[in-house]
Amino acid sequence: MVGGSLRSSQQVAPVRVLVVDDHEVLRQGIRTVLQAAPDVEVVAEASEAGVALAVATTLRPDVTLVGTCASGSLLLDLVRALTDTGTRVVLLGETDSGSDFVDALRAGARGYVHTTVSPERLVEGVRAVAHGETVLDAAITGELLHRLDGARTANGRGEQSPSGGLTARQYAVSRLVAEGLTNAEIAERLHVSRATVKGHITVALRRLGLRDRTQLAIHVHRSGRAGAGHEVDPLSG
Repeated sequence: MVGGSLRSSQQVAPVRVLVVDDHEVLRQGIRTVLQAAPDVEVVAEASEAGVALAVATTLRPDVTLVGTCASGSLLLDLVRALTDTGTRVVLLGETDSGSDFVDALRAGARGYVHTTVSPERLVEGVRAVAHGETVLDAAITGELLHRLDGARTANGRGEQSPSGGLTARQYAVSRLVAEGLTNAEIAERLHVSRATVKGHITVALRRLGLRDRTQLAIHVHRSGRAGAGHEVDPLSG
């Protein structure tokens, strides 16, 4: 009994999620997918921004999935307000919502998931964001590059080499980050531990002078265009 009690006390609390979307069918579908995961709990749903903020303030969910309940300046205000409650905001949308997403990312959103995402990737994305990662769907990186390249050109910054001084393994991990994979998915792809993946990303950010996974993904896409044909062995370095 003591051993059983000890194991029970060491169980990790589930990731608590708030689902916000004005389409009831979509909300129910997301709830069904997330509730099927043993470590995820949907604590509430909301169909509009005001209700979402009130619920988030009261229940303090770990992650809030925000769909089509707001757009433009209303979306940015909602992202900022939700972020202030301590929840991590992930947008759920279409590729043509890219402009809104880039601004929302700057306002504090921690990720973007396309509406066609598979159930497995949706669950893994929620887990990743709950653990402090940023989740970027590959469908949005083009819009990110387009928007941020404009600012970069205005600043007069030159191109960087593809690897940026990283080892082959660090660059391989960085490329998988740019593809939108979470640490768990990268670890499975490269047959290493999540701690190893996190370590490579931490070192890559430090060496490149970047702040987070979003900047790392942008760096890889941008430098890849500058150094087309550059390949590395993901098992070396």
